[in-house]
Amino acid sequence: MTAHAILESVADILRPPRRIPVAEAAARYLQIHRPGGESGGWNPALTPYMLEPMNRLADRTVEAVIFVGPARTGKTAALVLGWLTYAVCCDPGDFLFLNTSEATARDFSKDDVARAHRHSPELKNRLSPYASDDNVFDKQYRHGMRLMIGWPSINQLSGRTLRYVSITDYDRITDNIDGEGDPFTLASKRVQTFLSGGRVCVESSPGWLIDDPKWQYRDPHEGPPCKGIFALYNQGDRRRWYWPCPECGAYFTAAPSPEALVEVDGEARLICPHCGAAMGREQKKAMNAAGIWLAAGQTIDSAGVISGEPPKTKIASYWLTGPAAAYQSWDSLLRKARAAQEELEKTGAEDRLQAVLTGDFGMAYRPRQLHVTRDPRALQDRAEDRQKRTVPEGVYFLTAAVDVQNNRFVVQVVGWGRDNERWLVDRYNLRWSRRLAGNDEPEPIDPAGHIEDWQVLIDQVLRKPYPLETDESRGVVPAMLAVDSGGKAGVTERAYLFWRQARQAGYAQKLMLVKGSSRPDGPRITRTYPDATQRKDRKANARGEIPVWQLNTLVLKDSLAADLERAEAGPGYLHFPKWLGTWFFDELTAETRTQKGWQNLGNARNEAMDLMVYNHAAMLMLKAERLNWDAPPAWADPQQNRVALTGGALPATGKAPPSPAPAIPRVSVRPRDEWGL
Repeated sequence: MTAHAILESVADILRPPRRIPVAEAAARYLQIHRPGGESGGWNPALTPYMLEPMNRLADRTVEAVIFVGPARTGKTAALVLGWLTYAVCCDPGDFLFLNTSEATARDFSKDDVARAHRHSPELKNRLSPYASDDNVFDKQYRHGMRLMIGWPSINQLSGRTLRYVSITDYDRITDNIDGEGDPFTLASKRVQTFLSGGRVCVESSPGWLIDDPKWQYRDPHEGPPCKGIFALYNQGDRRRWYWPCPECGAYFTAAPSPEALVEVDGEARLICPHCGAAMGREQKKAMNAAGIWLAAGQTIDSAGVISGEPPKTKIASYWLTGPAAAYQSWDSLLRKARAAQEELEKTGAEDRLQAVLTGDFGMAYRPRQLHVTRDPRALQDRAEDRQKRTVPEGVYFLTAAVDVQNNRFVVQVVGWGRDNERWLVDRYNLRWSRRLAGNDEPEPIDPAGHIEDWQVLIDQVLRKPYPLETDESRGVVPAMLAVDSGGKAGVTERAYLFWRQARQAGYAQKLMLVKGSSRPDGPRITRTYPDATQRKDRKANARGEIPVWQLNTLVLKDSLAADLERAEAGPGYLHFPKWLGTWFFDELTAETRTQKGWQNLGNARNEAMDLMVYNHAAMLMLKAERLNWDAPPAWADPQQNRVALTGGALPATGKAPPSPAPAIPRVSVRPRDEWGL
């Protein structure tokens, strides 16, 4: 290498900072390359709302920049890659990118960072020429700057002196890193040595739930009261993006909800809150180009004159909502919102609506049932006159569920109709076994101690026919039985053995063991194989033979609570018979929805609620949520699943016949596809 080349390679060490805005540096030096997508120089005209947040990253009057926004706003290109480009080319300093996990850090490095360096000559030329200085998680530059790409760990945020820290997707990072504190506080400590030259940038779409049931969106500059990115936003000057109405000229900020959009002539349009004009998609780009950020306490008139003073704080915070996102169309937003609302109304599941509001509209989500306390008497008052323990008209098939108690089985039977409208058909306790005491009286059921006691679930639940309300000579037996597999020590082992016996008798396809799951982000039901004791192989990844269905009780109970709010018969509605006692409705409303999930705050009996959830799981196991009700499978077809009642239904309660327990009879098994499995 010549002396001139050596001198040129170290010139940046002596070069003073280039006094240009961050956005201008990104426009000059950053090349974006996404295979099959956007390629070329970063274009500030595509996302004009990103210019001010970017430029505040070089503002020595602020210590941090916080940006709340939905997906497809261009956050990564502007606040992450754009800021990195400015640091490398204009004002070097050790830089840490903190991602949600090691896997996402690796992907970010290989996809975004590597491509930015490969296609941006100004970045590429400043990389150290030594191969050892260019790694997946660590890069060194000629002028001495170091780039580190990390994930939530106290090792990443302790013992380092950094000038710049960028935290991406903040609400998907743990709020307490290794017991040392939240990521933002730890990151702020790392840049303190540089005084006004240090900076932290945090960006994220909302992820934490709103836990205040009384909070309402009234002040557009007030973020919802929840943890994570909105807690940081509320500490700052709380800026919102305002754009002028093309009709009346008044400025407004788009609400973070589907209510901001309406459909006119098959097209989604944005409504001006001042004049009511419905703006079309062709006007969005011009509106964004004329937009402006206003802080809390500021106003703007139709002439563009700003009044008021922003809060005095060293945190610049910004909140952009979905309608302004450059890469998100209004038609797409409205279509997603409607689909999510339809799914909520049909199934009671809120997860899709939550994803749309947080990821597409940029608003934190409040569960519909948060802190709702229901009046059991109101539910009891709507109970209907029906014949006891009969199948009402409209029921296509039955499911049954069993809750295992210390000395009994608690059984609840539900009839399912079109679009998951359902009827409570039966509720009873099985208390007596077929084991005889010394006085020839039946012994109480002992689920944890005697496997033979479980056989009553076959005879008196799974094989029990319920007469039709309109024809007592014909009846229906449950299509699926869901049995709780947890409880007192010994219950789980007996439940597994019971499933094996039922399988030998040919009932495995009509029996599911269930267990509540602590993963609120998982699917509603998940098949697992936790027991491997019967496996002959010794491989570490060998799964057991017994399927146990993990239930997302948070989502399923949210769905139940939403269905209980329905006032009229129809999809999802729950019908109750008047012969049920007050105790049933007390059990059904015993739990309260809190930020931590559904909790039994009064420690009251709650079997009715749990058993409704188990029955819901049985319905999902049958894949009955979206049946073709005009041509249902045999097990759900009223023309095929009715049986003749010759001997009448088995007793619902009372003592079982005092005789030795018979072996579970073998029966023919229905074809696998007939059960939808």
